[in-house]
Amino acid sequence: MNQSYLIIISSVVAVLALLALLRWRKQRRRRMLFNLATPEHWVAYIERNVAIYHHLPDDLKRDLLGHVNVFLAEKYFTGHGDLEVTDEMRVTIAAQACVLLLGRPSNYYTHLRTIRIYPAGFKNPNHDKPGHHLGESWVRGPVVLSWADAEHGGRNAQDGHNVVIHEFAHQLDQADGAGDGRPIIEGNQLHTWGQLMSQEFKSLIAKAKMRRRSFFDHYGATNPAEFFAVTTEHFFEQPHTFKRKHPNLYALLQNYYRLDPSSWTPAKKQR
Repeated sequence: MNQSYLIIISSVVAVLALLALLRWRKQRRRRMLFNLATPEHWVAYIERNVAIYHHLPDDLKRDLLGHVNVFLAEKYFTGHGDLEVTDEMRVTIAAQACVLLLGRPSNYYTHLRTIRIYPAGFKNPNHDKPGHHLGESWVRGPVVLSWADAEHGGRNAQDGHNVVIHEFAHQLDQADGAGDGRPIIEGNQLHTWGQLMSQEFKSLIAKAKMRRRSFFDHYGATNPAEFFAVTTEHFFEQPHTFKRKHPNLYALLQNYYRLDPSSWTPAKKQR
């Protein structure tokens, strides 16, 4: 074995060791943040603005607060359209985003660094769709949100519409570099996921074209990515109706999120 080869091997080992150390330090820091007591005024913001928090079992409430601690330590919020970002905005958005992480091992939306907030619906000159938008999620880019709609969606946990949950579902979908309606899932679920999602998506497209009523918002018929985000909104906010009308799809999302929101509230309280 020549000297050059030994140098290459030593360099690779050193890099791998450094990466392992950095990963360990990051995980240790996250555990520390997760276990810190959440400031009381943060909890008050969540209790006021995130209605779904009141539905959670006590253990998931504790987990959500821990996730919020980590999320806010790692993400950067910017205000646009003359908006000054407040702690209430940051905490309210973070809590809704972290609902999606409650049952899953999490890297806290690995590729996301910045959340941009506008006062209300915003116009993006780089977007190919006209009009104002309530939220956007970009692959390897920011999440953009209307604060008015983030607040409204957070305060109503039963209408099946939550812009924060919607955009952060896109972030999960985009974790592999593509927004295609298929997040990173275990290999043994790939066939079932593709088959069932395709079937339900095509059914919604047909109903939307004929302007027939559907449990799922017709916006979900736009493309597979929007279908996943829309069904995620309904999964967390209208689980009983979802489970009754689309049991197989509900079970698929239950398996993915490793949560059963239908167990959080009595069925009679769901629309």
